[in-house]
Amino acid sequence: MSAETAGTYHYTNSGVCSWYDFAVAIFEEAEQLGFPLKIKRVIPITTPEYSTPAKRPAFSVLSLKKVSTLLGTHPPYWRESLREMLAELRELSN
Repeated sequence: MSAETAGTYHYTNSGVCSWYDFAVAIFEEAEQLGFPLKIKRVIPITTPEYSTPAKRPAFSVLSLKKVSTLLGTHPPYWRESLREMLAELRELSN
């Protein structure tokens, strides 16, 4: 590894969503795949309403520029990967 590529890399899918958006998407995708769901709705809360000892910014997104350049490709959109992972889980549960 050269000095230019050395360092810490953070990898994530492309796109941006809040924890609320992510939770809603999980239930929407799971429902479409036929998972038996007991939860009927997700109630959003604000960051101050979620008490945590760690200080967190109100909005933070990882940059994909460094890892995309190194790999020569752009990560897939997060919802596509969520759908794929849930489909795999569904297959395993059958």
